[in-house]
Amino acid sequence: MFHHSLTYSQTVFVAGGSSGLGAHITIFARRQGPLDEARNSIIAARGDARQEVHAISLDLGNPSELDAVFTAQSRLPDILYCVAGGTSTEIGFFTDIDVGKLESCMRNNYFTAAYAAWSIFKLWIEDDKNAHTSKPRLRQIVFINSAAALLGMPGYAAYTASKCAVRGLADTLRMEALRLSGPASKYTIHCAFPSNFFSPAFLEEQKTKPELTKQIEGTKGSMAELEQRIPSAEKVAKGIITGAARGDFALCDDSMESGLLFANMIGPSPKRGLGVLDSLLATVVGLFIWPLSRRRWDRLCRQDGMHHSKLHDGSIV
Repeated sequence: MFHHSLTYSQTVFVAGGSSGLGAHITIFARRQGPLDEARNSIIAARGDARQEVHAISLDLGNPSELDAVFTAQSRLPDILYCVAGGTSTEIGFFTDIDVGKLESCMRNNYFTAAYAAWSIFKLWIEDDKNAHTSKPRLRQIVFINSAAALLGMPGYAAYTASKCAVRGLADTLRMEALRLSGPASKYTIHCAFPSNFFSPAFLEEQKTKPELTKQIEGTKGSMAELEQRIPSAEKVAKGIITGAARGDFALCDDSMESGLLFANMIGPSPKRGLGVLDSLLATVVGLFIWPLSRRRWDRLCRQDGMHHSKLHDGSIV
């Protein structure tokens, strides 16, 4: 397993990025304004004046445009971070959201990641044909997924489906990367499963998030209270970078909840570290935590349904 950390000679592409990770950075997103703000923030925080920072506006959901822009870059990345997505405009119960939100959520979360990974892999493979290296170069793709990929929760119907798709893609590419690795490059795939973290996107979601969803996931309370309980975006980002440098496939060190959820939903994914902790957690979660949590959540769903039925019947005024 490669143990790896960023250096200033490396290049990082951040597809959908609004913050930097170190080394030479190119961030890609749809809106130029936020991109320029992110670029200025990265420049202000960079540790070396030689570090290059570029911000390029493009539609990550357009595979032809994305591939053309990636191909035109002067440097190939050593690491691709796929971070585009979110659910601030698609949150809500399945029958309450517009049907078009199902498609837009899949496009914003799954296809942006899939298109970026496809384009970079093709460029890397072509580059390998002319490579002359004494040892394989480490090339990584890191999917910034969500703990929503590990459980179903009322209010996240559109989002959960798209994040499950990203998890399935990451699991598949992890194995395909083994057959693509060779003397020129060693490819590794990583998938992060962060829970809620305090960010502008989280604040937007809170405005339209159903009360039932807040009850189940523990996000009821004032913004001041939530800011104390929920980790910052910076803390989560550092954990993801550290986990990818360790070589773990699953990156879920931001909260105990994420680790427990992953341990219970490992499937074909490699366990973290030596696998001992995940094996123990899977037993505890399966035997004790999930049976209790599921029954509580089911009860909350029934109570919420009864409450809304009474509202519609006019029996609550």
